[in-house]
Parts: sequence; structure tokens; C-alpha cells
Amino acid sequence: MSMHGFAVIHPGLEPVVAAELAGLGLEGEIVPGGVRFAADAARVATLTRTMRTPSQMLLELATGPARSPDALGGLIKRIPWKQVLNPAAEVRVEVSTKGSRLHFKDTVTRAATAMIRDARKTAYVADKGARPRVAQLVQVRVVDDVATISVDAGGDLLHRRGWRQDTVRAPIRENLGACLLALAEWDGGDALYDPFCGSGTLPIEAALLAAERPPFGRRSFACDEWVGASGPKRSKPGAPGATPVRAPSHPPAVPIVGSDHHAPTVLGAIQNAKRAGVSPSFRHLDVLQIEPPAVVGTVVTNPPYGERLGEHVDGTYTAFGRVLRERFQSWRVVFLSPDRRLAMRVDERVERLTTFKNGGLGVGVWTFLA
Repeated sequence: MSMHGFAVIHPGLEPVVAAELAGLGLEGEIVPGGVRFAADAARVATLTRTMRTPSQMLLELATGPARSPDALGGLIKRIPWKQVLNPAAEVRVEVSTKGSRLHFKDTVTRAATAMIRDARKTAYVADKGARPRVAQLVQVRVVDDVATISVDAGGDLLHRRGWRQDTVRAPIRENLGACLLALAEWDGGDALYDPFCGSGTLPIEAALLAAERPPFGRRSFACDEWVGASGPKRSKPGAPGATPVRAPSHPPAVPIVGSDHHAPTVLGAIQNAKRAGVSPSFRHLDVLQIEPPAVVGTVVTNPPYGERLGEHVDGTYTAFGRVLRERFQSWRVVFLSPDRRLAMRVDERVERLTTFKNGGLGVGVWTFLA
């Protein structure tokens, strides 16, 4: 039975994930909410540990008709469980249905859990060694009477890199920061500035990208426990044998700078960068005080909006745009804004690259040349 990988991402950002996969030599099929591609368990495990843009990585074990519980059970029994899951692994099951005869979610979840347990019992003899540390999440998704059964390779959402502990209200998720860098076509070749850096997510992701390092700090992955999918495993913070991540002694080859008007936030960003093992520059500055760290470069940022700024949002966006035109001439600018009206406060020439939801709020990714 052939297997596939499925890289999950917010709708609107699927081409970004597809482009990252293409850069790794994999051709994927874009579907709403992600990118599907041919891969075995070992390849999916490697991608989980190294890719920057997906929010979740799934290994699709089987797909087929499931118009009845018996049909679903037959699909589950045909899965080669022993080729993927450790025999001692704890398994949790999540079920979602849409347009299916199997529409009683709780009933299907109980039935699927029992079927998977029974299928795994006959698959192999239990290992008497140490029990795996990470529970395995099996997802059963039934759409129009077709079921797809997958196992989550991450065990936790992939934006949780392991280094961001000092956070501010409404931060952008780490993988979404990586998506913004990709949309800005920034690859470490020129300077980068984030004038609303918050917890430092964008500069830290940029520094990791420029250093060609994986985005994760110390965290575990569910695929660390898969059979035949060994790789560079990460220890849990504080676990025996865990190796601390240390900041390099030298700065990035190009200026990577973040600034924020709130001093405690800047201190938190510095600590996050240390945990990530990178050293972008962070400064305590109001947006009116920012200066370009190089002649040319790219501004990538997530300005405050909505409840984060209240009624002062228009003035902040207007001031931001004025500073860019006066001091950052010839810099490319990529930023988030919930609507065109607010984006045009920055500059009337803005173009929208795509839209997606950030924290449940629809936002656009806007760009212009300052």
C-alpha cells in the first residue's frame, strides 16, 4: 500500500509550502489546506524535522471508500502498522467527517479506536523495551464517504519550534513567519528589518534560514518513535542527555534586525534568539526612530492591528509608511494588514500577494517598493 505525505498549512499559503517542497526535489499536489506528495515514512520524518513553512506534517497511511463501519474497518486492517508505529506506542484517534454516512463523530471515533487497537494487536509482538515518550495521533478524515487515515509526524504543531518562550500578545506563529519570508523572496542575501518584532519571531526565523539551520530547538517529534524512520532526534528540554542550544559567537553575514517600542518585549526577543542559537540584532525603538541597517534590503513585519492597537492603528500605519518612504528607499516591504484600507495607510501602491487567517482573523500579505 503506497503512502503519501501531507503538509498542512493555512488556506492561502499552500503555494508557499509547495515551493519549499519543490526546492527539496518533491513535486506536490496543492489542495485546500495543504500539499500532498508521494513519500514513505522515513522521508516524511526527515521533512518534519527540517521544513520551515508547514504547520503540521501527516503521513497518509491509506485512502479508500468508507460508506459503513465495516468498510472503514477493512481499510484500517490493510494498513501496515508494523512498518510505522512502535508496538508499545500510545495511540490517540481523532475523527472528522463531512458529507459522509459515518456522520456520528463520537460513535465513529470509538469504533475507529477499537479497530486500530485490534489491527495493531495482530501486527506484531509487543516490545519489552522502554516505552515511547510521544503519543501517536491517528487522524481519520471522512469526506463524501472516502476515508483518509493518517498519523501526525510532529506530535505537536510545527510552529512550536522549542525556542520561543518569551511571547507577547498576538504573536505571529513561527511557521507563518517563515511563510512571510518566503513570500518576500528573502533568502539571506540582503539585509532584513522587522520594526514591529514583538517576541522576535521573524528575525529569528530569518537568522536560522540565513545560517541554513533547521528551525527547531529542543523538542520531540512523534516520528522520532516511528519504526525505520530514525534521524537527528531532539531531546525534550531538561531531558537527560539534552544538549543546550548555544548562540554563535559571530553575527549573521547580513544585517538582520528587529525593533519594538516596548523594552521588556525586546528583552524577551533576545532570550528567544539565544535559545534558538542565533544572534540577530534587537533594538528598543519606536517606529519613528528606525533607520535602515544597510543601503538595500527587505522589510518584513506584522504591524499591530485590531485590538492590539485600538483606535491608534491608522496613525501607526501612516507613520510607518512615511518612515519607509523617507529612509528605506529602494527596500522591498512585505507586511500584514487585515484590509486594503489600512494597508493603503502605509502606501497607496501596495499590492496584495495572498490572504490567510492569523489568529482567527483574515489578513492580507501586502507588498510595495519603498
